[in-house]
Amino acid sequence: MNKKYLIFPGLLYAIAMVLTTISVAETQNLRINCTFHSPYEQFFFQLVEEAGARNSITITQNSPPVGRSLIHVNQGIDDGDGPRISGLSDSFPNLVHVPEPFGEFEFGAFTRDQGLSINSWEDLSKLNVAYIHGWKIFDLHLTSAKSITKVKNADLLFNLLANDRADVVLITKLAGYHMIHKLKLKNTRFLEPALAVKPNYLYLNKRHESLVLPLAETIREIKKDGTYSRLYHEMISPYLPDVK
Repeated sequence: MNKKYLIFPGLLYAIAMVLTTISVAETQNLRINCTFHSPYEQFFFQLVEEAGARNSITITQNSPPVGRSLIHVNQGIDDGDGPRISGLSDSFPNLVHVPEPFGEFEFGAFTRDQGLSINSWEDLSKLNVAYIHGWKIFDLHLTSAKSITKVKNADLLFNLLANDRADVVLITKLAGYHMIHKLKLKNTRFLEPALAVKPNYLYLNKRHESLVLPLAETIREIKKDGTYSRLYHEMISPYLPDVK
């Protein structure tokens, strides 16, 4: 009887430890949706991994179907998404953003027409325009055009431009220059000024809201200690024509 009595609390302790371990494991692993359109997304994700590591969080990269990423995070299927502009919580109420920006997006147009210039969204109204499906900023601001084509990825986008099936394609400046480099395109340029410049952020499902401030502080630390500048120089600068 005494033996059984002594074993019983030991068994309870073991079960409690297993349950605690499972609970900790669940809170310390995040699956982040991040589709690599350009070196910037790779740069962003490396920063997320670094911030996670400094907070004992394992980060896993995930690429859901086009247009489903934010929906999956809002539903709690995935844990986070980025890089994204601010304000998305209005449409996806279960999302919270980490309030320290990872960088800036320069949204704009690339063209092969050497005589073309644009200064506003309204200037696109008489042009054949293309962009990647799911890019919310273009959905919001491109209210009229001669034609609008949406494609699945940047390769298809710039093939449209290279084959003169679009007057302009809309994308970020860095992603566009990356495609010019990748596809070895000639006579293709970014139309200055950018149509919009927006800081970008990591979003998390609100069940991870307790991680928001620690991760924001860690991103600030990464910027201060030189890690951010080193990674930017290694991963971003080579693709920008005005950076030597």
